[in-house]
Amino acid sequence: MAGLAIALLCRTAMSPRTPVRAKGLADGLAAFAHVSPATDSAEDVTPRAKSPAPSSASRKRKRSFTLAEAPAGWRATWDLILELRADRTAVVDTMGCESAAASCADEGERAFHSLVSLMLSSQTKDTTNAMVMKRLREHGLSVASVSAMSEDTLRDLIWGAGFGNNKAKYIKAATQIIVEQHGGVPPATMDGLLALPGVGPKMALIQLNVVHGLCVGISVDTHVHRIANQLRWTGDEGTSMPEKTREALESWMPQDQWPCVNVVLVGLGQEVQTEKAKLLRKCLACSDPPRALELLATLGVNVERERAKAQL
Repeated sequence: MAGLAIALLCRTAMSPRTPVRAKGLADGLAAFAHVSPATDSAEDVTPRAKSPAPSSASRKRKRSFTLAEAPAGWRATWDLILELRADRTAVVDTMGCESAAASCADEGERAFHSLVSLMLSSQTKDTTNAMVMKRLREHGLSVASVSAMSEDTLRDLIWGAGFGNNKAKYIKAATQIIVEQHGGVPPATMDGLLALPGVGPKMALIQLNVVHGLCVGISVDTHVHRIANQLRWTGDEGTSMPEKTREALESWMPQDQWPCVNVVLVGLGQEVQTEKAKLLRKCLACSDPPRALELLATLGVNVERERAKAQL
């Protein structure tokens, strides 16, 4: 995603009560392997973030999870992950939701393209989502065009996306709300986004980050949920739901790291699943190969078997 207008930066300074306002992707992802060193001690870790006071729409994601302290060794593991992801060659880096609105000059159009892509992304691979978004853009994707087309037409255009029938209904309903209540521009607040049909916390958090450079939480999908539990970053008992994983991570992770957690771990998860040989090569060439290979084993990779297959 190099050069795309996405708000991801792991080095932004802020008060723990202040949402992260991130710079462009080029700076953020270039910083993956250059985050300032830190220790795991309580004295040296950035103060833990506190949530803003809950409002009507955000009460449904009220927190109930707390960790006593940051997991031991988390910082060294995180820095290693950032190093392994510094090349930005995972599928998410070129076909993820963050790239959907990259070519939009108009801010309102960019916000709508990003939102539609996020609404399509659930239970849909990035490659498929990119294909569907291309089809929509070729047809003409705007608040006005979606408002004017029938639900059947929209359903045909998003063919290939998982649960297309429901998504067509949600996108049509959300577009109507955007027209009637927000002047034709998608809302720029967590409450406003969560009030749209088919939009959950994960989507809303990414939308705010990507479009407005505002990070108010960690967006957790299946990759982030799985990896956080494998690394025991969610407590000894782990978590069973992505929202609980989000609450766990936000309870101890320094807020200046939040903006890039999703894209970093999603890309790592994709490489673990489909590009093991490439990931192994990066591990063997990184600053600490033994630790990197141990990380892969923790993430479920049979290192010896995969090395033999790749002749590494």
